[in-house]
Amino acid sequence: MIKNIIILIAACAFISCKNDKEIISLNVEETVKTTRLVDDFECNNIPYVFQIPFYEGDTETKKRLNKEIKNLITRDFIDVTYNKDADLEEIWSIFMSHREQKICSGDMSGITNINIEHTTQTDALISYEITYTRNGLQKRLINSFKKPELIIITTSDLTKDQKEDDVRTIFDINLQQSVANLALDVKIDDQAEFRNYVENKVFNFEKSEFENATIGIKELGVDSLMLQLTKHIELPKTFSYLNPDVKVEIRAKEMEYYLDLSPLKI
Repeated sequence: MIKNIIILIAACAFISCKNDKEIISLNVEETVKTTRLVDDFECNNIPYVFQIPFYEGDTETKKRLNKEIKNLITRDFIDVTYNKDADLEEIWSIFMSHREQKICSGDMSGITNINIEHTTQTDALISYEITYTRNGLQKRLINSFKKPELIIITTSDLTKDQKEDDVRTIFDINLQQSVANLALDVKIDDQAEFRNYVENKVFNFEKSEFENATIGIKELGVDSLMLQLTKHIELPKTFSYLNPDVKVEIRAKEMEYYLDLSPLKI
């Protein structure tokens, strides 16, 4: 029995050490060079354009900032052999070759476009937003990293004590309006159906998803930032041409009573 306990403790210690090694402490205070990787091709007279941000720097900085983007473009690499430890720039050329081969052969599964909506970098943070189409559906990916540790910023990181419910309520109200604003992209023949859909449904963030939601941060000007959250909603098939990853935006300064904005240095 004692022997089993010793083995168990040793195993736990090994796992703990392994996890410690995986979480590398960073101290990136300088500006991280950002490049836009852009490529395109044409099939049957239809252009296909793809663009992503690529963050440079040392190995760990690149790994952390580019991780989710790399995961996105390799998601459909089921039939592709590649070095999983290669950086995003190397993977990009493989991705583009794979996309051109698939799309030009008539296979429209997987990603058919990626667009950079914004990249933001200040003394306090790094953030990006990209939209893309995968399997015929529009999607959105946002991420923000706090300097110098390059840790992902979530709502709970900024929310003041005792203000959690207030912050979620404010974003719920703005979510309702953001969904209604999709009407700007709704086809004329679908307007009445969309209006009926929005007016008869309440959209909100679940408490658990809101507490751990990644915040996007877009710079509008000096000391002016826009906070962004996304919420996936289930749209009727009639509106499959809309992006169901709805973006909610609120100016950071408008939330200073509820949020601690000091990590953003504004």
